[in-house]
Amino acid sequence: MSGPGGPIGTFDARDARDARDARDARDARDARGEAQYGGSPGYIGVGISPHTVPENPAAPAVEDYWWAGLQWPQTSPEVLDGTGDPKRLHKIYKSYNTAEFKNWSPGNDAIAFLSEFAALSSNAQDKPDWIDIVLPDPARTTNNQTGVTDFGAGQPKWDLDDELTELVGLIEYRAGVMSEALQQRDTLIGYFQGIVPFTYLSHPYTFKLCHNALVVAQFLAYHFKKKFNRPRPSQLHPALMPPIDVPQHASYPSAHATEAWLIAYCLDEVMRDGNGANDKIMETVTAGQPVRNALHDMASRIARNREVLGVHFPSDSEAGKRLASSAFPIVKKCPSVLALGDNKLLDKARAEWAGTKSVAP
Repeated sequence: MSGPGGPIGTFDARDARDARDARDARDARDARGEAQYGGSPGYIGVGISPHTVPENPAAPAVEDYWWAGLQWPQTSPEVLDGTGDPKRLHKIYKSYNTAEFKNWSPGNDAIAFLSEFAALSSNAQDKPDWIDIVLPDPARTTNNQTGVTDFGAGQPKWDLDDELTELVGLIEYRAGVMSEALQQRDTLIGYFQGIVPFTYLSHPYTFKLCHNALVVAQFLAYHFKKKFNRPRPSQLHPALMPPIDVPQHASYPSAHATEAWLIAYCLDEVMRDGNGANDKIMETVTAGQPVRNALHDMASRIARNREVLGVHFPSDSEAGKRLASSAFPIVKKCPSVLALGDNKLLDKARAEWAGTKSVAP
């Protein structure tokens, strides 16, 4: 097999791997906040610069000048320390004191917030609130042998055989969603920013709230994944053949669905115009028509794309939505988020949307 530049061999594969590794390293650095949000670059080189005054200014020609090396902290060849060496001048700089560290990146701040969420016990119980979240046992076998995931009365029951049949039918849509679905492996907030323009600079508290939602969703999703240990669809049906590496953790619930829906619920909570009972800026309520909410539509789309790739069952997506719905009230109870007094995170995020008005369709 050959390409425009000749045969494709092992070096091409290595180059592709190196490019992917470089991207992963960059993404990890961005997640830590080292290269985003107005921060400094990951590496600042400090060497020895030439002093502005030459050592022999009386020399007749420029080529005879010699500039002493100027280090940091600063030194000066004119100020000696008694031994003939330049005296370091760092002691002349004035320092300033701050009451607390103020440069938390949203990603790192969210990781710290997770401990607050995980420990919250709002009802004077001996256990945290999130322990009471319940998901139904997912279907694991086919041929009508405990092959149904039941979310309760009045809710659809998910038959495993039917789910697998549906996923095979979705294969034909992969070409259309591939680019989008691949992007959504690494960024979810960005897709919500696409329909609701906000950035860390324009809406820092809204942005922080979204990062909090991400880490909480990941924490809860992995807890239940480990508890139920459901196989991936492709383990049960070879025809699915996912076009990406199957994630190396269990299928139920979908972490992407949990993350996307929890972000949507958080944005819904702060994006309000105060215009009556239906004041959610992104939600349209019309008599006799289904309620439409662009944030919910995006969350559903992100989850559905994972099904098209063949890495999640539809019931995984439903479980992620249910998990996000159960987690959101707990997020709102956390002391640093609580919208009661002290201008907490929800209040600050809501204030960022003040003056934004929804319009009738």
